[in-house]
Amino acid sequence: MTMSNMLNMPVNAKDVKIMNYINGEFVAPTSGSYLMSYNPATGEEMTPIPDSMSKDVDNAVCAAKNAFPMWSNMPATERAAMLNRVADMIDENCQKLATLESQDQGKPVMMAAMCDMPTCANTFRQFAKYIVDGIMETKSTANVMMTKMSVTKNEPSTMMATTQHVPAGVAGLITPWNFPMQMVCEKIAPCIAVGNTCVVKPTELTSVTPFVLSQIMDAAGIPAGVVNFVFGTGTKAGEPLVKHKDVRLISFTGGSLTGARVGAMSGGMYKRVSLELGGKNPSLVFSDCDMNHAVATNVRAAFQNQGEICLCSSRQYVQRDVYDMYLQMFRQMTMEEVIVGDPSNPKTFYGPVVSKQHMEKVMSYIRLAQEEGAKVEFLVNPNDKMVKNVSKDGMLTIKGMEGGYYIAPTLITGMKQSSRLMQEEIFGPVVCVMPFKTEEEAIQLANDTEYGLGASVWTMDKVKMMRVMKQVNAGSVWGNSWCNVDDNMPFGGMGCSGTSREHGPWSLEFYTETKALYYPSMK
Repeated sequence: MTMSNMLNMPVNAKDVKIMNYINGEFVAPTSGSYLMSYNPATGEEMTPIPDSMSKDVDNAVCAAKNAFPMWSNMPATERAAMLNRVADMIDENCQKLATLESQDQGKPVMMAAMCDMPTCANTFRQFAKYIVDGIMETKSTANVMMTKMSVTKNEPSTMMATTQHVPAGVAGLITPWNFPMQMVCEKIAPCIAVGNTCVVKPTELTSVTPFVLSQIMDAAGIPAGVVNFVFGTGTKAGEPLVKHKDVRLISFTGGSLTGARVGAMSGGMYKRVSLELGGKNPSLVFSDCDMNHAVATNVRAAFQNQGEICLCSSRQYVQRDVYDMYLQMFRQMTMEEVIVGDPSNPKTFYGPVVSKQHMEKVMSYIRLAQEEGAKVEFLVNPNDKMVKNVSKDGMLTIKGMEGGYYIAPTLITGMKQSSRLMQEEIFGPVVCVMPFKTEEEAIQLANDTEYGLGASVWTMDKVKMMRVMKQVNAGSVWGNSWCNVDDNMPFGGMGCSGTSREHGPWSLEFYTETKALYYPSMK
């Protein structure tokens, strides 16, 4: 029997019985209380989620602390072998995991199967390879004069120096709902690869695949206590994890307001903190760009994953002399290609947003646009027989899924730069498009928010492209493309978009302490 067969993984999220995973055991929350999760495609109840408390967090942190000496001293090759087994099991169960991810989060099954799950497996393999190859240490040699301050005799000497990266201890990993499985994997893999242990607190909105990942890690032979999962709310489970005295690192991905609170709670406790937060990402479209390519990519950048991507191009600035043509092409391409509906249908471009509460939040911005006198267009193909109704604030009623949390692809024009529509993260299938005249104005508009996560620049003039890219305040800037992420490059934001950098070598730096070792040259 293979490890995957031992899992007996269900294909319906209703059949997943979520429990905390602490010290190698699947356990109920100490309170005995549960929250209910809902299928965003239908609005129906799905499966209970543990409503964990500080006692559950204490138990998980204790387990992680006790496992740390064993795990941190295990040879890197042995840790790497276990990470590779996790990757293999994710690959073997790709379609099932994608189906569960879709039922829990709302994204199309095809997207989860083609993008999310392969990324999860590749992340574990990437960091397994990093630690087998060895972290690159800095070495130095210098001729120095020993003094009475340092030794008992004064004489010239050759001093050697090298860095040593060591695991930091117990990490608290707090993850969001837009990429439930992927974000958990992107934190766990580097964290445990270098020898840390961890407590994971996934969002209560999308806990199904993180729980299944705990089963995969158990079946793959990850030792008890190395990885622990505590499910529940941010207030009852997340805050105790952030504040716990034995947690040395916090990696948080989520909204900027919550991230600010996490940073404040950690500030006086000398914890290492990484915050990957929201974005209000500009796309600058110059008149000399490849217009077909720009429009096609910006449609995807606006609406992929229901617009629930921190890197979505939700602000699009188009040079005045091609503005009308761009809008015409954008409308046409969206109505032709962006099919909203059943996430299990391979033809679906995007599905429902994650929850009823989030649907109301997104539609509140649509109502704001209408109140401010902006032009609001719902780009729904009139020939789409599955769309029964479009409400005045953009809610879609899909045939056979009338209770789902669907929102029309929404185009807003005619708003002011100072509007909340242009300044706040909407995080839904809503895009605002505004004209600009000059390169200088485009840069000024792009930088006119508190966010700084991502941006894209569209022009066939390479010199101008690089000039503009270097002046846009964002952690990642793409030229004539969007969201082509290289996992060996740093990822993170500026301002309200976060602190620190992760991915690749930057994750290895974050999850380790760096020591400087000095020693004399000895014959």
